Amino acid sequence: MDNFQITLTRAGLGAIIRDDGPGFITVVIAQIGLTDAEFTVASTLTALPGEFKRLDVSGQQVGDDIVHMVALDASDDAYTYRGFALYLSDGTLFGAYGQSGPIAAKAQPSATHIVVDIHLSGGMADAISFGDTNFLNPPATTTRQGVVELATVEEAAAGLDPLRAITPATAYGALLDWLRGRNISVGLIDAYTPNIGTTGAVRILANGQTGKAILQCLNVDGSRQLGYLLVDDTGAAQWHGGPFNADLLGGHDAGWFADIVSRLGYVPFDSAGFTGAAVKAVLGYTPQDAADFSFGSNASGYWRRMPGGLIEQWGEVTAGETGSPPALNFPIPFTDLASINLQVTARAPNIGATNGNKVGGNRVSLTQFNVFSDDLNMDVFWRAIGK
Repeated sequence: MDNFQITLTRAGLGAIIRDDGPGFITVVIAQIGLTDAEFTVASTLTALPGEFKRLDVSGQQVGDDIVHMVALDASDDAYTYRGFALYLSDGTLFGAYGQSGPIAAKAQPSATHIVVDIHLSGGMADAISFGDTNFLNPPATTTRQGVVELATVEEAAAGLDPLRAITPATAYGALLDWLRGRNISVGLIDAYTPNIGTTGAVRILANGQTGKAILQCLNVDGSRQLGYLLVDDTGAAQWHGGPFNADLLGGHDAGWFADIVSRLGYVPFDSAGFTGAAVKAVLGYTPQDAADFSFGSNASGYWRRMPGGLIEQWGEVTAGETGSPPALNFPIPFTDLASINLQVTARAPNIGATNGNKVGGNRVSLTQFNVFSDDLNMDVFWRAIGK
C-alpha cells in the first residue's frame, strides 16, 4: 500500500507548537474518526465531513520520528471508509486524510483494526502521547522490534526502500540481479581462497563448456573493460589489453617481439652501414628530394663533396724554392684529373723577394699535387676544385 499524505490542521499545529519560544507542547491523540464521504482535505478543517464513527486509539512512539496508532472496532457495524481524522483529547482535529476510492471496508460479523503510522519531522513525534496503550502492534524501526513488511526481489534489488525487510530468498534474487547487471556469469565462476599450503591466493574454475578461465579487469564503476587474462586448458596464459608485465606485453610474449623485422614491417637501417646510399635505396630517393653532401678533414687538409660529384679541397703548406717540388697528398682522391683546378696564394708578402714573389702549383695525379716558390720558401694557401 502506498503511503498516505496526512494534512495537519492549523488547529492541530496551534495545539502542539509553543507560542512563547522554541519546542513543542505535549498533546494526546485520543480518537480517530471515519468517513465515507469525498471531501477536500485542507488545513482549515475543524471537523471531518460526513463522519459516521469515532474510535479510541492506542499509540506509541516507535523511533525514527514515527508514531504508531491502532484503533479496534469489534462492533457488528458494516461500512466502507475513504477518509479519516485524528482528534486530540480535547476534541481538536489534529490531522486528516481523504481519497476518492475506499481505503478499507468492514463486514458485519468481523472486527477491524485500523493502523496508522505517522512520520513527523523536527522532533514533533516526541511531543505526542496516547491515552490508551492496551493494544499495540507497532512497526519495526531501528530502535524497536515490531511488524515489518517483506520486500520483493525487485524492491531488494533496487536498494532504495528503508522500511521493508528482506529474506534470504529475496537477498539471493537481488544479488543475482546485481551480478547479471555486471555481466558476471554466475555458476561458471567459483572463486575462493585455497587452504594453507596450496599454491595461489584465489582460484577460478574454468568454464565448463570452453575449458578456459577468464579473469576480467574493469574500471572503477564497472562500465568499461580494461583487459582480461585468459588461461586455456593447457595452462597457457595470455593477457588481452594494455601492458601487463615483462613476459606478457600487450598480449604477446618475448618471442613475439624478438622478430623485429616482422613487427616493424620493414628492415631497419644498420647503424654500422648507415650511409646516404642506404637511406636513398629504402626511401625511393630522387635527386630533387635529397642529394649527397659530405665533408671532413685530415692531416692533408679539408674537403667537401657536393651534389653532382663536385669536390672542393683546401689547406696550407710551405712552398719551397726548388726546381723539383715534392708531391703532396690531397685529403681525398679526385676522380677526373682534367677537371682539377689548383690555386696557390701566398700567406704574406715577401719584401725581400728579388724574383717577383711568385708562387704556384701543379696537379700531379688524382691523389697528389705540388707547390713552388720562385724566391725563398713561402707559406701558402692552396685550394683545388674538380671531380
